[in-house]
Amino acid sequence: MLPHLEIRRIGPDFYTYSVSAGKADACRNEDPIDSLERCLNDAGDSLGHYFPSVSVSLDGQDLGSYSVQRLLQNPVGLAAELLVKATPPSRKLS
Repeated sequence: MLPHLEIRRIGPDFYTYSVSAGKADACRNEDPIDSLERCLNDAGDSLGHYFPSVSVSLDGQDLGSYSVQRLLQNPVGLAAELLVKATPPSRKLS
């Protein structure tokens, strides 16, 4: 079973997230987190002992599956990658 990390922007630099696995109720963090990197790291902490990978979405857009270790060890790089992937094609730079 692959858990799902759903990240939502609630302001220019603030995020909340929820983690769900199968039909189980989602674990939600409703407290605003001040960066996407910290959001990824926090979610990775909660997943790290139980799951090797997680599917990730940002503002409802599925962005792929990632190693939980990547959330923990390289949240800055992963955040940058997710933000590029989440940018609508018309807004991406050539």
